[in-house]
Amino acid sequence: MTKKMEKKYIPLANYFEVALQQEITLSFSELENIMGQALPNAAYLNKSWWKKTKPPLSHYLSWTNAGYYVIDVKLGTSVTFSRTQMKTTENNTANNEENPSAYIIRGIEASDARSFIHLQEEIFQQTDFMYNVQNELDLTVQQLRKNLAYWKQLKNRTILLCVLNGIFAGYAVVHGYKQSKVRHVASIRLAVKEEHQQKGIGSALMKAVENWSKQRDISRLELTVMEHNNVALHLFTKLGFQQEGIRQNAIKLNNTYVNEYCLSKIL
Repeated sequence: MTKKMEKKYIPLANYFEVALQQEITLSFSELENIMGQALPNAAYLNKSWWKKTKPPLSHYLSWTNAGYYVIDVKLGTSVTFSRTQMKTTENNTANNEENPSAYIIRGIEASDARSFIHLQEEIFQQTDFMYNVQNELDLTVQQLRKNLAYWKQLKNRTILLCVLNGIFAGYAVVHGYKQSKVRHVASIRLAVKEEHQQKGIGSALMKAVENWSKQRDISRLELTVMEHNNVALHLFTKLGFQQEGIRQNAIKLNNTYVNEYCLSKIL
């Protein structure tokens, strides 16, 4: 990545680097979701900000480095990017999907708090495999932002977000411990929206979790899975997690007690 690019545009550059579409239209909110923060006022007020291709400002590098350029701007609404030549896959054949998906994984920012709470509520509505049910999450935007600030001080807790074409598709919560004897351990919670499953997002999130953890001297990951969640059990087993035990009657689901498996992985 070029050193001249402003740090806040790096997630946007990462998105265009993996994008396969010949033409991409992103709303302003989707662009901000990818970046994790707001676009500057100039982006809302001046089309020239998007068409710029010369220093001193270097935001344009986030798409031009990947071969894209801006072909249309609807101020405050959307921006359309296009490339002159299709990016090819490793076998040198163009991706033939009409709308291939491109996603990035990045750490949560304070500006993501409201969207993250909404994402959780959407997932709670879709599945019984989470601890919470819809409208049960007792967390405000202010509380989450306060938690995030505290986590930055601890340096061993975070939330990793998957942003697919500007839409929040899933997340992984990494919760490290404060006590010195267990600071090498972190518990993990993973969730992907139903419509975005089977696209490799869960595996990509867990790979990002492992990379993030290794950088912070976390060497043991722990998680629990309900015994009938076969998809999750298959995923974590494939990723090298080992079952360590069973929590008997750990969950009460529809007036029926369900066991929970405890899994771990040593990094």
